[in-house]
Amino acid sequence: MLGPSPLVHPPPVAAGPSQLPAVKGSRLSQLDALRGLAALSVFLGHAFGMMSPSSKLLLTIQNTPLHFFYDGNAAVLLFFVLSGFVLNLRYAEGRSHPPGWVGSFIIRRVFRIYPAFLASMVLAVLFRTCLFRPEWTRGFSDWFSTLWQAPLLWGQVARCSTLVAPGIQTRFINPPVWSLVYEMRISFFFPIIILLVNPKRRPRWDLLLIIAVYVLSLLLTPFASSFQYIPQFALGAVCAKYFGRIQPKLAAFSSSAKVLWLMIALFLYGASAMTEPLRLHDWRLTFLIAQIVGLGSAIIILVSASSGRISSLLRAKVCQFVGCTSYSFYLTHFLFLFVVAPPCYLATGSYLIAWLVTLAVAYLVSYLLFRFVEVPGMQLGSWASDIFARGWDAGRKGAKTNSSASASRDLASPQK
Repeated sequence: MLGPSPLVHPPPVAAGPSQLPAVKGSRLSQLDALRGLAALSVFLGHAFGMMSPSSKLLLTIQNTPLHFFYDGNAAVLLFFVLSGFVLNLRYAEGRSHPPGWVGSFIIRRVFRIYPAFLASMVLAVLFRTCLFRPEWTRGFSDWFSTLWQAPLLWGQVARCSTLVAPGIQTRFINPPVWSLVYEMRISFFFPIIILLVNPKRRPRWDLLLIIAVYVLSLLLTPFASSFQYIPQFALGAVCAKYFGRIQPKLAAFSSSAKVLWLMIALFLYGASAMTEPLRLHDWRLTFLIAQIVGLGSAIIILVSASSGRISSLLRAKVCQFVGCTSYSFYLTHFLFLFVVAPPCYLATGSYLIAWLVTLAVAYLVSYLLFRFVEVPGMQLGSWASDIFARGWDAGRKGAKTNSSASASRDLASPQK
Protein backbone atom coordinates (compact mmCIF):
# COMPACT_ATOMS: atom_id res chain seq x y z
CA MET A 1 0.00 0.00 0.00
CA LEU A 2 1.21 3.49 -0.78
CA GLY A 3 2.78 5.50 1.97
CA PRO A 4 1.56 8.93 3.05
CA SER A 5 3.03 12.28 2.26
CA PRO A 6 3.14 14.83 5.08
CA LEU A 7 -0.20 16.41 4.18
CA VAL A 8 -1.99 13.96 1.92
CA HIS A 9 -2.41 10.21 2.22
CA PRO A 10 -2.11 9.17 -1.44
CA PRO A 11 -4.89 6.63 -1.91
CA PRO A 12 -4.45 3.21 -3.39
CA VAL A 13 -5.85 2.45 -6.78
CA ALA A 14 -9.22 0.91 -7.22
CA ALA A 15 -9.50 -2.78 -7.47
CA GLY A 16 -9.37 -4.87 -10.56
CA PRO A 17 -11.96 -5.12 -13.34
CA SER A 18 -15.20 -7.04 -13.36
CA GLN A 19 -17.25 -7.93 -16.39
CA LEU A 20 -20.87 -7.00 -15.82
CA PRO A 21 -23.28 -9.79 -16.64
CA ALA A 22 -26.73 -9.40 -18.10
CA VAL A 23 -29.64 -9.09 -15.71
CA LYS A 24 -33.06 -9.82 -17.13
CA GLY A 25 -31.74 -9.26 -20.62
CA SER A 26 -30.05 -5.92 -19.99
CA ARG A 27 -26.53 -4.96 -19.03
CA LEU A 28 -25.98 -2.85 -15.92
CA SER A 29 -23.90 -0.35 -17.86
CA GLN A 30 -24.40 2.28 -15.17
CA LEU A 31 -22.06 0.29 -12.95
CA ASP A 32 -19.37 0.47 -15.63
CA ALA A 33 -19.60 4.24 -15.34
CA LEU A 34 -19.55 4.07 -11.54
CA ARG A 35 -16.33 2.11 -11.75
CA GLY A 36 -14.90 4.70 -14.13
CA LEU A 37 -15.76 7.61 -11.83
CA ALA A 38 -14.15 5.80 -8.92
CA ALA A 39 -10.99 5.28 -11.00
CA LEU A 40 -10.99 8.98 -11.82
CA SER A 41 -11.14 9.81 -8.11
CA VAL A 42 -8.07 7.61 -7.63
CA PHE A 43 -6.25 9.65 -10.27
CA LEU A 44 -7.18 12.84 -8.42
CA GLY A 45 -5.91 11.36 -5.16
CA HIS A 46 -2.56 10.49 -6.70
CA ALA A 47 -2.43 13.87 -8.46
CA PHE A 48 -2.96 15.75 -5.19
CA GLY A 49 -0.51 13.38 -3.51
CA MET A 50 2.30 14.46 -5.84
CA MET A 51 1.91 18.14 -4.95
CA SER A 52 4.44 19.99 -2.83
CA PRO A 53 3.23 20.27 0.79
CA SER A 54 3.50 24.06 0.50
CA SER A 55 1.12 24.25 -2.47
CA LYS A 56 -1.70 26.75 -1.86
CA LEU A 57 -4.22 24.52 -3.61
CA LEU A 58 -3.34 21.57 -1.42
CA LEU A 59 -3.46 23.66 1.75
CA THR A 60 -6.90 24.94 0.71
CA ILE A 61 -8.63 21.63 -0.04
CA GLN A 62 -7.09 19.22 2.45
CA ASN A 63 -9.35 18.13 5.31
CA THR A 64 -12.42 19.57 3.58
CA PRO A 65 -15.51 17.83 2.11
CA LEU A 66 -13.72 18.00 -1.26
CA HIS A 67 -11.67 15.05 -0.05
CA PHE A 68 -14.62 12.89 -1.02
CA PHE A 69 -13.76 13.40 -4.70
CA TYR A 70 -10.20 12.11 -4.36
CA ASP A 71 -10.60 9.53 -1.61
CA GLY A 72 -8.88 6.52 -3.18
CA ASN A 73 -9.00 4.60 0.10
CA ALA A 74 -12.78 4.50 -0.28
CA ALA A 75 -12.60 3.96 -4.06
CA VAL A 76 -10.61 0.76 -3.69
CA LEU A 77 -13.19 -0.64 -1.27
CA LEU A 78 -16.00 0.34 -3.62
CA PHE A 79 -14.22 -1.60 -6.35
CA PHE A 80 -13.94 -4.69 -4.19
CA VAL A 81 -17.64 -4.55 -3.31
CA LEU A 82 -18.48 -3.96 -6.98
CA SER A 83 -16.34 -6.97 -7.98
CA GLY A 84 -18.20 -9.20 -5.55
CA PHE A 85 -21.52 -7.86 -6.83
CA VAL A 86 -20.98 -8.33 -10.55
CA LEU A 87 -19.07 -11.61 -10.24
CA ASN A 88 -21.92 -13.24 -8.30
CA LEU A 89 -24.79 -11.66 -10.23
CA ARG A 90 -24.68 -14.26 -12.99
CA TYR A 91 -24.83 -17.10 -10.45
CA ALA A 92 -27.19 -15.63 -7.85
CA GLU A 93 -30.44 -16.41 -9.70
CA GLY A 94 -29.32 -19.77 -11.09
CA ARG A 95 -30.87 -22.86 -9.56
CA SER A 96 -27.82 -24.95 -10.47
CA HIS A 97 -24.30 -24.30 -11.67
CA PRO A 98 -23.29 -25.32 -15.21
CA PRO A 99 -20.74 -28.12 -15.64
CA GLY A 100 -17.19 -27.07 -14.86
CA TRP A 101 -18.30 -23.62 -13.75
CA VAL A 102 -15.41 -23.16 -11.29
CA GLY A 103 -12.78 -23.75 -13.96
CA SER A 104 -14.66 -21.55 -16.42
CA PHE A 105 -14.90 -18.78 -13.83
CA ILE A 106 -11.16 -18.80 -13.14
CA ILE A 107 -10.31 -18.93 -16.86
CA ARG A 108 -12.46 -15.86 -17.54
CA ARG A 109 -10.88 -13.99 -14.63
CA VAL A 110 -7.36 -14.80 -15.82
CA PHE A 111 -8.08 -13.61 -19.36
CA ARG A 112 -9.89 -10.53 -18.04
CA ILE A 113 -7.13 -9.39 -15.71
CA TYR A 114 -3.78 -10.48 -17.13
CA PRO A 115 -3.67 -9.21 -20.75
CA ALA A 116 -4.04 -5.49 -19.96
CA PHE A 117 -2.03 -5.91 -16.76
CA LEU A 118 0.93 -7.45 -18.59
CA ALA A 119 0.72 -4.73 -21.24
CA SER A 120 0.91 -2.12 -18.47
CA MET A 121 3.92 -3.93 -16.99
CA VAL A 122 5.72 -3.62 -20.32
CA LEU A 123 4.91 0.09 -20.38
CA ALA A 124 6.11 0.50 -16.78
CA VAL A 125 9.47 -1.12 -17.52
CA LEU A 126 9.92 0.90 -20.73
CA PHE A 127 8.96 4.18 -19.06
CA ARG A 128 11.19 3.60 -16.06
CA THR A 129 14.24 2.48 -18.02
CA CYS A 130 13.95 4.73 -21.10
CA LEU A 131 11.87 7.85 -20.32
CA PHE A 132 11.90 8.61 -16.60
CA ARG A 133 14.45 11.01 -15.15
CA PRO A 134 14.88 11.04 -11.33
CA GLU A 135 15.44 14.81 -11.28
CA TRP A 136 11.91 15.36 -12.63
CA THR A 137 10.28 14.57 -9.28
CA ARG A 138 12.42 16.83 -7.11
CA GLY A 139 10.36 19.52 -5.45
CA PHE A 140 7.20 17.44 -5.34
CA SER A 141 5.90 15.66 -2.23
CA ASP A 142 8.24 13.41 -0.26
CA TRP A 143 6.04 10.42 -1.08
CA PHE A 144 6.09 11.07 -4.82
CA SER A 145 9.75 12.01 -5.08
CA THR A 146 10.97 8.81 -3.41
CA LEU A 147 9.28 6.47 -5.89
CA TRP A 148 11.25 5.06 -8.83
CA GLN A 149 14.53 6.30 -7.34
CA ALA A 150 16.05 2.91 -6.48
CA PRO A 151 17.41 0.66 -9.23
CA LEU A 152 14.83 -1.52 -10.98
CA LEU A 153 14.81 -5.01 -9.47
CA TRP A 154 14.12 -7.57 -12.18
CA GLY A 155 13.25 -10.16 -9.58
CA GLN A 156 10.43 -7.90 -8.40
CA VAL A 157 9.30 -7.41 -12.00
CA ALA A 158 9.02 -11.19 -12.36
CA ARG A 159 7.16 -11.56 -9.06
CA CYS A 160 4.80 -8.71 -9.76
CA SER A 161 4.00 -10.14 -13.19
CA THR A 162 2.48 -13.22 -11.54
CA LEU A 163 0.16 -11.21 -9.24
CA VAL A 164 0.13 -14.17 -6.85
CA ALA A 165 3.77 -14.76 -5.90
CA PRO A 166 4.81 -13.99 -2.30
CA GLY A 167 6.78 -10.89 -1.46
CA ILE A 168 5.42 -8.66 -4.23
CA GLN A 169 6.41 -4.98 -3.81
CA THR A 170 4.52 -3.06 -6.46
CA ARG A 171 5.81 0.37 -5.42
CA PHE A 172 9.07 -0.31 -7.28
CA ILE A 173 7.26 -0.74 -10.61
CA ASN A 174 3.63 0.43 -10.67
CA PRO A 175 2.27 1.12 -7.17
CA PRO A 176 -1.48 0.86 -7.98
CA VAL A 177 -1.04 -2.78 -9.01
CA TRP A 178 -1.18 -3.78 -5.33
CA SER A 179 -4.97 -3.95 -5.51
CA LEU A 180 -4.81 -6.40 -8.42
CA VAL A 181 -2.72 -8.70 -6.26
CA TYR A 182 -5.65 -9.00 -3.84
CA GLU A 183 -8.19 -9.09 -6.67
CA MET A 184 -6.46 -12.05 -8.33
CA ARG A 185 -5.79 -13.95 -5.11
CA ILE A 186 -9.37 -13.60 -3.91
CA SER A 187 -10.67 -14.53 -7.38
CA PHE A 188 -9.26 -18.05 -6.93
CA PHE A 189 -11.36 -18.45 -3.78
CA PHE A 190 -14.43 -16.53 -4.92
CA PRO A 191 -16.29 -19.71 -6.03
CA ILE A 192 -16.33 -20.67 -2.34
CA ILE A 193 -18.04 -17.35 -1.57
CA ILE A 194 -20.58 -18.09 -4.32
CA LEU A 195 -21.34 -21.50 -2.83
CA LEU A 196 -21.68 -20.04 0.67
CA VAL A 197 -23.85 -17.05 -0.27
CA ASN A 198 -26.29 -18.26 -2.91
CA PRO A 199 -28.26 -21.11 -1.25
CA LYS A 200 -31.84 -20.07 -0.56
CA ARG A 201 -32.51 -19.22 3.06
CA ARG A 202 -34.00 -16.47 5.16
CA PRO A 203 -32.23 -13.08 5.00
CA ARG A 204 -31.32 -13.18 8.67
CA TRP A 205 -29.09 -16.19 8.02
CA ASP A 206 -27.24 -14.25 5.33
CA LEU A 207 -26.84 -11.39 7.79
CA LEU A 208 -25.29 -13.83 10.27
CA LEU A 209 -23.09 -15.15 7.45
CA ILE A 210 -21.73 -11.67 6.71
CA ILE A 211 -21.11 -11.03 10.41
CA ALA A 212 -19.26 -14.36 10.62
CA VAL A 213 -17.14 -13.38 7.59
CA TYR A 214 -16.29 -10.05 9.27
CA VAL A 215 -15.27 -11.72 12.53
CA LEU A 216 -13.29 -14.48 10.83
CA SER A 217 -11.50 -11.97 8.59
CA LEU A 218 -10.66 -9.80 11.58
CA LEU A 219 -9.07 -12.80 13.32
CA LEU A 220 -7.15 -14.01 10.26
CA THR A 221 -5.95 -10.71 8.81
CA PRO A 222 -2.75 -10.67 10.95
CA PHE A 223 -1.78 -14.00 9.35
CA ALA A 224 -2.85 -13.35 5.74
CA SER A 225 -3.46 -9.79 4.54
CA SER A 226 -5.96 -10.87 1.85
CA PHE A 227 -8.55 -11.51 4.56
CA GLN A 228 -8.92 -7.78 5.22
CA TYR A 229 -10.67 -7.40 1.83
CA ILE A 230 -12.71 -10.60 1.69
CA PRO A 231 -15.66 -8.97 3.58
CA GLN A 232 -16.12 -6.45 0.73
CA PHE A 233 -16.31 -9.23 -1.86
CA ALA A 234 -18.74 -11.21 0.31
CA LEU A 235 -20.92 -8.14 0.91
CA GLY A 236 -21.09 -7.47 -2.83
CA ALA A 237 -22.04 -11.11 -3.47
CA VAL A 238 -24.89 -10.92 -0.94
CA CYS A 239 -26.14 -7.68 -2.55
CA ALA A 240 -26.19 -9.48 -5.91
CA LYS A 241 -28.21 -12.32 -4.39
CA TYR A 242 -30.95 -9.95 -3.22
CA PHE A 243 -30.68 -7.45 -6.07
CA GLY A 244 -33.77 -8.82 -7.81
CA ARG A 245 -35.84 -8.08 -4.68
CA ILE A 246 -34.14 -4.82 -3.71
CA GLN A 247 -34.14 -3.10 -7.11
CA PRO A 248 -37.93 -2.71 -7.55
CA LYS A 249 -38.31 -1.52 -3.96
CA LEU A 250 -35.61 1.11 -4.34
CA ALA A 251 -37.02 2.17 -7.71
CA ALA A 252 -40.44 2.70 -6.09
CA PHE A 253 -39.03 5.05 -3.44
CA SER A 254 -39.92 8.72 -3.61
CA SER A 255 -37.27 11.19 -4.76
CA SER A 256 -36.75 12.43 -1.21
CA ALA A 257 -36.27 8.86 0.06
CA LYS A 258 -33.71 8.15 -2.66
CA VAL A 259 -31.83 11.34 -1.79
CA LEU A 260 -31.86 10.34 1.88
CA TRP A 261 -30.46 6.88 1.12
CA LEU A 262 -27.80 8.40 -1.13
CA MET A 263 -26.80 10.86 1.60
CA ILE A 264 -26.51 8.00 4.10
CA ALA A 265 -24.41 6.04 1.60
CA LEU A 266 -22.07 8.98 0.96
CA PHE A 267 -21.71 9.60 4.68
CA LEU A 268 -20.66 5.98 5.26
CA TYR A 269 -18.46 6.03 2.16
CA GLY A 270 -16.66 9.08 3.51
CA ALA A 271 -15.82 7.49 6.87
CA SER A 272 -12.22 6.92 5.83
CA ALA A 273 -11.72 10.55 4.79
CA MET A 274 -13.44 11.87 7.92
CA THR A 275 -11.26 9.82 10.25
CA GLU A 276 -7.97 10.37 8.38
CA PRO A 277 -7.03 13.51 10.39
CA LEU A 278 -7.15 11.33 13.52
CA ARG A 279 -4.16 9.35 12.21
CA LEU A 280 -5.47 6.05 13.57
CA HIS A 281 -2.73 3.44 13.85
CA ASP A 282 -4.66 0.53 15.35
CA TRP A 283 -5.28 -1.88 12.46
CA ARG A 284 -8.47 -3.13 14.11
CA LEU A 285 -9.99 0.37 13.99
CA THR A 286 -8.86 0.64 10.38
CA PHE A 287 -10.55 -2.69 9.66
CA LEU A 288 -13.80 -1.44 11.25
CA ILE A 289 -13.72 1.78 9.22
CA ALA A 290 -13.15 -0.25 6.06
CA GLN A 291 -16.34 -2.23 6.75
CA ILE A 292 -18.29 1.02 7.21
CA VAL A 293 -16.94 2.32 3.89
CA GLY A 294 -17.82 -1.01 2.27
CA LEU A 295 -21.41 -0.73 3.52
CA GLY A 296 -21.66 2.77 2.05
CA SER A 297 -20.22 1.45 -1.22
CA ALA A 298 -22.84 -1.30 -1.35
CA ILE A 299 -25.67 1.23 -0.91
CA ILE A 300 -24.16 3.47 -3.62
CA ILE A 301 -24.06 0.50 -6.02
CA LEU A 302 -27.65 -0.52 -5.29
CA VAL A 303 -29.00 3.03 -5.57
CA SER A 304 -27.04 3.65 -8.79
CA ALA A 305 -28.47 0.49 -10.34
CA SER A 306 -32.04 1.23 -9.19
CA SER A 307 -32.56 4.98 -9.55
CA GLY A 308 -33.79 6.06 -12.97
CA ARG A 309 -32.22 9.51 -12.87
CA ILE A 310 -28.85 8.34 -11.60
CA SER A 311 -28.82 5.46 -14.07
CA SER A 312 -29.60 7.81 -16.95
CA LEU A 313 -26.78 10.11 -15.89
CA LEU A 314 -24.35 7.22 -15.64
CA ARG A 315 -25.39 5.97 -19.09
CA ALA A 316 -24.29 9.23 -20.72
CA LYS A 317 -21.63 8.71 -23.39
CA VAL A 318 -18.86 10.44 -21.48
CA CYS A 319 -19.56 8.34 -18.37
CA GLN A 320 -19.65 5.16 -20.46
CA PHE A 321 -16.31 6.05 -22.04
CA VAL A 322 -14.80 6.63 -18.60
CA GLY A 323 -16.29 3.31 -17.53
CA CYS A 324 -15.10 1.13 -20.41
CA THR A 325 -11.55 2.48 -20.14
CA SER A 326 -11.42 2.39 -16.33
CA TYR A 327 -9.33 -0.77 -15.98
CA SER A 328 -6.60 0.26 -18.42
CA PHE A 329 -6.80 3.82 -17.07
CA TYR A 330 -6.07 2.80 -13.50
CA LEU A 331 -3.28 0.52 -14.70
CA THR A 332 -1.53 3.30 -16.62
CA HIS A 333 -2.49 6.61 -15.00
CA PHE A 334 0.27 6.44 -12.41
CA LEU A 335 2.87 5.76 -15.09
CA PHE A 336 1.89 8.94 -16.93
CA LEU A 337 1.93 10.91 -13.68
CA PHE A 338 5.64 10.04 -13.64
CA VAL A 339 6.64 10.62 -17.26
CA VAL A 340 4.13 13.27 -18.44
CA ALA A 341 3.01 15.38 -15.45
CA PRO A 342 6.45 16.40 -14.03
CA PRO A 343 7.93 17.78 -17.29
CA CYS A 344 4.63 19.52 -18.08
CA TYR A 345 4.61 21.13 -14.64
CA LEU A 346 8.26 22.17 -14.90
CA ALA A 347 7.55 23.73 -18.31
CA THR A 348 4.31 25.53 -17.39
CA GLY A 349 4.40 25.92 -13.58
CA SER A 350 0.75 24.80 -13.50
CA TYR A 351 -0.49 21.63 -11.86
CA LEU A 352 -3.81 21.98 -13.67
CA ILE A 353 -2.20 21.98 -17.12
CA ALA A 354 0.05 19.08 -16.16
CA TRP A 355 -2.92 17.03 -14.94
CA LEU A 356 -5.09 17.78 -17.97
CA VAL A 357 -2.31 16.76 -20.35
CA THR A 358 -1.71 13.62 -18.29
CA LEU A 359 -5.42 12.78 -18.34
CA ALA A 360 -5.62 13.22 -22.10
CA VAL A 361 -2.64 10.96 -22.74
CA ALA A 362 -3.75 8.37 -20.19
CA TYR A 363 -7.28 8.11 -21.59
CA LEU A 364 -5.97 7.85 -25.16
CA VAL A 365 -3.66 4.98 -24.24
CA SER A 366 -6.37 3.42 -22.07
CA TYR A 367 -8.81 3.38 -24.97
CA LEU A 368 -6.22 1.71 -27.21
CA LEU A 369 -5.54 -0.90 -24.54
CA PHE A 370 -9.27 -1.46 -24.06
CA ARG A 371 -9.90 -1.80 -27.80
CA PHE A 372 -6.92 -3.93 -28.75
CA VAL A 373 -6.01 -5.79 -25.53
CA GLU A 374 -8.96 -5.97 -23.13
CA VAL A 375 -11.68 -6.81 -25.65
CA PRO A 376 -9.67 -9.54 -27.43
CA GLY A 377 -8.66 -10.89 -24.02
CA MET A 378 -12.29 -11.15 -22.90
CA GLN A 379 -13.26 -12.82 -26.19
CA LEU A 380 -10.41 -15.30 -25.86
CA GLY A 381 -11.36 -15.98 -22.25
CA SER A 382 -14.98 -16.63 -23.21
CA TRP A 383 -13.87 -19.02 -25.94
CA ALA A 384 -11.42 -20.83 -23.65
CA SER A 385 -13.98 -21.16 -20.84
CA ASP A 386 -16.56 -22.57 -23.26
CA ILE A 387 -14.03 -25.12 -24.53
CA PHE A 388 -13.21 -26.08 -20.95
CA ALA A 389 -16.91 -26.39 -19.99
CA ARG A 390 -17.68 -28.59 -23.01
CA GLY A 391 -14.66 -30.76 -22.30
CA TRP A 392 -15.61 -31.07 -18.65
CA ASP A 393 -19.21 -31.97 -19.54
CA ALA A 394 -18.11 -34.48 -22.15
CA GLY A 395 -15.68 -36.07 -19.72
CA ARG A 396 -18.34 -36.32 -17.05
CA LYS A 397 -20.87 -37.88 -19.44
CA GLY A 398 -18.18 -40.25 -20.73
CA ALA A 399 -17.37 -41.33 -17.19
CA LYS A 400 -21.06 -41.96 -16.48
CA THR A 401 -21.44 -43.93 -19.71
CA ASN A 402 -18.39 -46.08 -18.96
CA SER A 403 -19.63 -46.64 -15.42
CA SER A 404 -23.08 -47.70 -16.68
CA ALA A 405 -21.56 -49.99 -19.31
CA SER A 406 -19.29 -51.58 -16.72
CA ALA A 407 -22.24 -52.15 -14.42
CA SER A 408 -24.22 -53.74 -17.26
CA ARG A 409 -21.34 -56.09 -18.07
CA ASP A 410 -21.06 -57.10 -14.43
CA LEU A 411 -24.77 -57.91 -14.33
CA ALA A 412 -24.62 -59.83 -17.58
CA SER A 413 -21.55 -61.88 -16.65
CA PRO A 414 -22.15 -65.35 -15.08
CA GLN A 415 -21.78 -65.73 -11.36
CA LYS A 416 -18.58 -67.38 -10.23
